[in-house]
Amino acid sequence: MAAYMERKPAVAGQFYPNEPGKLRAMVEGFIEESGVAPAPDSVAAIIAPHAGFIYSGPTAGFAYARIRGKRPRRVILAGCSHREYISTASVFTRGAFLSPLGAFPIDEAFAEALARETQSESESAHLYEHALEVQLPFLAAALGEVPIVPVLLGSMIGEWHARLGRALAKMSDPSDLLIASTDLSHYLREPDANSMDQRTLEAVLAQKWDDFAHGIQHNEYSMCGAAAVSVAMAYAQSMGANAWNLLDYRTSGRVSGDYERVVGYAAISMEYADEA
Repeated sequence: MAAYMERKPAVAGQFYPNEPGKLRAMVEGFIEESGVAPAPDSVAAIIAPHAGFIYSGPTAGFAYARIRGKRPRRVILAGCSHREYISTASVFTRGAFLSPLGAFPIDEAFAEALARETQSESESAHLYEHALEVQLPFLAAALGEVPIVPVLLGSMIGEWHARLGRALAKMSDPSDLLIASTDLSHYLREPDANSMDQRTLEAVLAQKWDDFAHGIQHNEYSMCGAAAVSVAMAYAQSMGANAWNLLDYRTSGRVSGDYERVVGYAAISMEYADEA
C-alpha cells in the first residue's frame, strides 16, 4: 500500500498567483465574468483548459461557473502527462493535493480500485505536472475542498480510453463529476488555429468517439489532453449525459497580442438533457 503523501503545488507563482487572497479573487472573477448560469445537477463532466491563468483562466471560468454549487461525492480529475511517458494511466492513490486555496483529499478507496483497474503506473508523474493542479483553485471557488481522484494519461488515444471511461461510469456515484483537462492546438497562426480547433470541437460535440479518436490519431484534430477528453466522452455517454455544450472558445492571442503562435482553449459541459 502506498504511503500517505501530500502533493505540493508545483506551478503556484508561475501559472497562477501563490497568494491565496489574490488567487481567489482572480478565479472568482473569471467565474463571475463568464455570465454562465450554474446548473450543478445537470453536469456529469466538463472540459477545461490548463494554461497560465491570464491566458486560459477566463475560459476555465465558463466551465466552472456551470458547476457552481454541485455537491459531488468525488471529482475525477483526468489530464495528460507533459513530462513522463504513461502507457496506461497513473492514479494518485493516497493523501491529498495541496493548493493555496486548500487541501483536496484523495478518495483513497476509489483511487485504489481504479489503480487496480488500470494497472496504474508510477505516481511520480503527478509531482511536477500542471494539468490537474491548475484545476484546483477553480474547484475551490466553485465547489470547495471536495475529495478527488487524480488520473494522468499519456499522449496516445485508443479503445482502452473508451473502456476506461465506461468503467469509471460503472464505479461512480450519480453525483460524481469528471473534469478533463486539455488545451487545443498549439503555436499555429490564429486563422489556422481557429480552423483546426473548430474541427476538433465539432468532433467532440458530435459525440462520436471513434471519429474523434481517428481524427486525433491522424492529426486532423489537435488536443494535448485528447486521451482525457476521450475518457470524458465515454464516461458522459455511459452516465446518460448526452447534451454537450460549447461554453467558450478563444486563443492566447486575445491576451498576448501575438497572433502568429497561439494556443487554443475551450470550455465544454456534458449534461443530462432532462435536467433544468
